[in-house]
Amino acid sequence: MVKGFVLVSVKPGKEMDAYRGFKKAKEIIDTIPLLGDIDFLLIVEGKEPNDIARIVIKYIRTIPGIVSTKTLIEDEFLKQFESLASD
Repeated sequence: MVKGFVLVSVKPGKEMDAYRGFKKAKEIIDTIPLLGDIDFLLIVEGKEPNDIARIVIKYIRTIPGIVSTKTLIEDEFLKQFESLASD
């Protein structure tokens, strides 16, 4: 499984609507409300990086009130790097 971390900005006053929308998606494994320029950090899980992109484009960005998203995808190679470097 691959994790994605999605930073989400929402229109003022739409935070609760967005939060409820995030809670409906089983692929979103955690929703963390934030204070500042970014309103939410979403932790998303998929089988491969393309799944993360699909979830962001087809689901997260379609929730009313979403202004912008920024997606970061977990690097599986670096997670294995320590065992590769010790050989």
